[in-house]
Amino acid sequence: MGPPPGPLTPKELSSMTRSSLLYGLFGLVGVGLLGAAPLACSVGGVGDPCIPEDEYDPQFPGFTLSLENIESRSFQCQTRICLVNHTQGRVSCPLGQPPPKACGALQGDGSVGKDATKCDTGEDCVETVAIAEDCDPAGANTCPPPGSCNKDGKFCECTTGQTAPAAGYICDQKTKQFRAFLCHKKNNCQQIGASTKDNCNSDNSPKDCCVPGTDQPVASEVCGQCDKTRSADQAVYCSCRCDVADGQAKDPNFNFCTCPTGFSCSPIRPFEGLGDPELAGSYCVKTGTEFKDEATAAASCNVPGHYGASCKGTQTGDCGG
Repeated sequence: MGPPPGPLTPKELSSMTRSSLLYGLFGLVGVGLLGAAPLACSVGGVGDPCIPEDEYDPQFPGFTLSLENIESRSFQCQTRICLVNHTQGRVSCPLGQPPPKACGALQGDGSVGKDATKCDTGEDCVETVAIAEDCDPAGANTCPPPGSCNKDGKFCECTTGQTAPAAGYICDQKTKQFRAFLCHKKNNCQQIGASTKDNCNSDNSPKDCCVPGTDQPVASEVCGQCDKTRSADQAVYCSCRCDVADGQAKDPNFNFCTCPTGFSCSPIRPFEGLGDPELAGSYCVKTGTEFKDEATAAASCNVPGHYGASCKGTQTGDCGG
């Protein structure tokens, strides 16, 4: 038997959320492209908006300026490539958020439950996700000590006193999972495309970051997006591979794309001999948004949103002022 019924794990929530949001809308496209590999890149759809799969994980804190991300099986893109070209934060949460307020507490029976007294007026104490990392009971125990691998459910059990993997999580002695509850006002979520004012509360603080398409709060601190060339709308969209990386042999069978007007073929991922070699190389990016280095990107990044210790750029105010 697996763990007792409880909150969804990030993997389960990601799968269910993406299914309801995307598969119905892109079902016909998905069926036609299901067997396609990155070899089938075409110019059609380059520049279309996409939300990276990572953002359907409530624990995901967001992207960083120093790294790119190439999602090669995106059902949102005709090209199957959702490109994150060195941006900061979450696409679905423009202003980011400070560390969320936890409101979980151990109950008398050892389970983790709500403590609404920790929340402000108008806020509910809601459950976010349970952390149950996969493990192999037949192999080496990869669970953080003193936790162990559940031999039936094949998930890492936690124990009392074990250090939580993130702030706000408490080990539930009934489910043997880390669980967290957060203070959240119903439907108080930031939205893509909304104005800065609409994504802010009346006290000039950002509304909550939520899993796209849901009222589920994100359980991590999130940096506010940069403005201008490194903002999400300028750095995250459907793209295609247009050339190999420096030093990489060109596969004559790979169908490289030609970038459409307004896009340039720019180096994104170097070839280092690790991972999928067909993902290394150059991709079509919006002209004028080519990434040079982190220092240059940070110097031109103003952050009209939450600015924590790990955020880059120049803070201009949590809500733009």
